[in-house]
This record gives sequence, C-alpha cells and structure tokens, in this order.
Amino acid sequence: MRKPIMRADDAREPTPYYGVIEDIVDAVPNSPYSRQHILIDSVRADNFDRDGASAIENSKALALVRIMSTPKRLKMQFKLSDPKPGDWLSFRLDDSGGIPRAWELPASNAYRSGTSRSVRDLRRISGPEDERLAGDHRLVANLVAASKSQTINVKRGTAAAALDQVGAGGQIEIIVLDVGQASATLIKRNGLPIGFFDIGAPVWFNRGSVDHAMVPPKFDQGFVILSHWDFDHFDLGRRHAPYQNLQWFAPDQPVGPNTARFQGQLGSRLTFIDGFAAGGGFQLSRGISALAGDRNGTGYQLRYDEGTRAVLLTADASYDLIEPTMLAGVGSLTIPHHGGLSLVPPPPAMQPHRAIASFGLPNRYRHPDQTTLSNHANGKWQVASTAAWQSMPRGDRILFP
Repeated sequence: MRKPIMRADDAREPTPYYGVIEDIVDAVPNSPYSRQHILIDSVRADNFDRDGASAIENSKALALVRIMSTPKRLKMQFKLSDPKPGDWLSFRLDDSGGIPRAWELPASNAYRSGTSRSVRDLRRISGPEDERLAGDHRLVANLVAASKSQTINVKRGTAAAALDQVGAGGQIEIIVLDVGQASATLIKRNGLPIGFFDIGAPVWFNRGSVDHAMVPPKFDQGFVILSHWDFDHFDLGRRHAPYQNLQWFAPDQPVGPNTARFQGQLGSRLTFIDGFAAGGGFQLSRGISALAGDRNGTGYQLRYDEGTRAVLLTADASYDLIEPTMLAGVGSLTIPHHGGLSLVPPPPAMQPHRAIASFGLPNRYRHPDQTTLSNHANGKWQVASTAAWQSMPRGDRILFP
C-alpha cells in the first residue's frame, strides 16, 4: 500500500491528549458504513502530566477534537464500545494517514479546524471498571479537579439571583435569534435588550450554518442565563468580548478543560446557581434527569407568563425531563435540542400554538428530525425555524408577544 503524501505543513509531531466527551452524533441505525462523530474537550497530555492544573490556563495546550469513525471500527480497533458524553479518553493524533480520522480545533486558533489527522491509542480512562488501567482513576480525578480549579473566582447563589437581574414590569419581548446551528434567545423590556437565555454559536464544523452578516445585539449592561454548558449554547458569549462583561448565571455541571478555562475567564461575573425561582412573571427550573453527567437533562428551562399566555424556553432538555408544571398551559415554546430526534410527544398546544426550532443548515447533527417536527404539527403546534426551511426564509423569530 502506498503511503499518503505529506505536505510540509503536515509534518507535525504526534500529539497526545486527555479529553472528556462533549457530544456524540450517533451513526445512522442499521447502516454499517455510517460514521459516528465524537466531540472531545481536550488538553494535551504532555502539558498536563508536566504542569498539572496550570496546563488548562494555556491556550496552546487546549483543543476541541472531533473524531469520525464507525462504531464497529472503534470497538474492533480500540475496544471502545458505547462511548457516552462525560467519558474521559486518552488518545494520540499523528499524521500517519491511517483511519479513523480526527480534526483538531485548537483554542490558540479560536477553535478553527485544520487538516485531519489519524487517531491512535484511543482508550477510555473513566467508565467501566474493567476498562481502567492502574493510575487511571487518579488521573481522571486530577483532570476533573483541574477543570473545577479554573472556577476559583466564580460565585454561588440560587436561581433567584438570576431572576433578580431580570426584574419585573414593563413590556416583555422574547426573540429566538438566528445564530445558525446553535441557540440564543434575546429578552427585551420596553424595546431595550436586557439579557439572554443562552448565547450560543456553531462549533467550527457547523460554521456554514451561520449568517456571517449577523451582528450581535449591542448592550453593555444585563444578564446571561445559561441553560447548560454546551459550546453551542455559550460560544457567542466567548467570541463576542462585550458579552463577557454581563452578569452570567448557569448551573454547576461537569465540564472539560476548555469550558473550564472560559468559566475561569468570566470569574466573579459568573454565578453558579441551583434550585427553582419565580418572579416578575418568570420561572426558572432545572431539568429532572437523575444522571449527573446529563448536561441537557439537568439544565435550566425558563418560563414566562403574562395574562393567559405562557412561554417556555426548553433548551436541550427532552419534554419528559422537564418539570410538568413548567409545561402546563404553554402556548409558545422552543422545540428541544434544535428539533433533533425525540420520541417524546410535545405538551398540548394552547394559543397561539407557536413552536420554534433553533437550528442552522447545513449541519452535521442531521437536525431537524422530521418525525419530531411532524409530532409537533400533529399536536396542533405551528412550527417555525430560525433556518431557511421549507418556504420560510431564515431569520430571528418572535416567541412573545
């Protein structure tokens, strides 16, 4: 077999990584050649072994890594079966030209991707006990502790602290922004922006889904309430520096090194919150998943009631993982997880029957799922999207009033 030709700029040393699985796009069921896409929040293993927690403060040691492979190859080549978000992995990337392939998105290059590389020595270092080798437990404990150590200046409070920032009174508008394959919702009072519920932007491999003419709303005082710590729900805030001066509120969830570094950069402007809160017509409640590593299902939802109208921002939580009281009597909502696959039926539709899916096209997640959207339409919801979809042009969508 001929060896692949390497360009001069591809002649890099092998790069060892530790990382935690951020997200997985499953292969198409019953399709043996369909690829699985695994996004890993990673730190260079050589830097971490030498420098410990301080490696996470070094942008040159950090990267998101996207591995693409069939599940069968991962199992046969690496004995890695059924990987899940929250699993910690050890692996190496080199330029040998073999498969499976991976793409590095270095923090030092604003998480832009370069050429693909080959995956070697992939191994799960957390998860089933029989897969661990000596020292893995302590290594993972150190990686988790290092990711938390970056949040030393972060405050802690209750969900009420976030709603105190929202305040009460005035004419409320809730607008689902067109941010491509991501999620961001703008909240206005009396025509002026006061804050966001989620403030995301697409990860690099979905960059074609965003409108590059999009201008982020301008305001220098206000709040950000994050449903959960996925890049596509906070990365516009990382990219657009003025937003980092707002007051941020988010659940304290397990995260990887790159997310932890951003949390540390927010410092005292970030408050980790927990619990339920109500005030000024708003309610803030966490999803009811019992799995600590389920960021989607343990994230926050935001509800607003005015008169006979009720609005719900679901973020990425499935309907069965949302407190039933948050779903009751809702007439406007965001469809969970960008309109992705769900077999859970939506709640009964009330007036004005408005359901909005925040996604961008094209994207690598195969969103939206037509069954999910059909289930909403069959339930009398009037489905719209932020993307150019069917006969609808792309753009921001008014959820309320």
